[in-house]
Amino acid sequence: MPLDLQVDKCASAPTLAVFTIFVILCSSVAIVTFQSLEERGVSTIILKSAADVVCATASQVESELNSTLESSIAAAMYDVGLRGGTRENVENYIREYVNAHISDINASSRSTLKVTVPLCDDNSLMIEWLPNGSIRARGYLDASFEHVMGPRAFGLSLHAMSRPRFERIRHVAELSSVLVADADLAELEELERALNENYACEGLAVELVDENGIVSVTVRDIFGARGVFVP
Repeated sequence: MPLDLQVDKCASAPTLAVFTIFVILCSSVAIVTFQSLEERGVSTIILKSAADVVCATASQVESELNSTLESSIAAAMYDVGLRGGTRENVENYIREYVNAHISDINASSRSTLKVTVPLCDDNSLMIEWLPNGSIRARGYLDASFEHVMGPRAFGLSLHAMSRPRFERIRHVAELSSVLVADADLAELEELERALNENYACEGLAVELVDENGIVSVTVRDIFGARGVFVP
């Protein structure tokens, strides 16, 4: 019996050692796996935050440019209209106005983000003239937004509609002359009042003058632009 007991003890020692090594190895693997998962989780959070920054910046720049585009149309309507310019002058004014803002965006310093917005031209920004003299502008800029951590975004969509101004006075004058042609001379004063009420919000003043049965229509921009006279 003593001999048998000694054999069992000798046999169990290697088994215990192997088991101990196995436990240590499993613990090490578990620790490494946990650390790897934790690092991966932190990395995912960082990348998501970086992606959010990229998306927010792209959205902000797009909003700024569309607001600038709308302002440029309004400014071109007044400035070019006051100088008696052409449609081409208006279109050039709009693109130059927008490009000036794009240059400011590209020049802005950002520590973690690289923003590149190309200047617009007649291919990337289309300007459409509507029948009433207003403008619809649409375009796409191949812009890029790249974060130092990797996330990227591309492209900006431009779109804006203007309140009609350039050539709007002519359109109102021609429309008023049509209404005058269908009205009786006795209704002239009431028609003038109605027209002025209708276009007052646009800063336009309509004057109807009867000279020996011939009614002339004059539409003026009360903000200072030129008037249009239609006999």
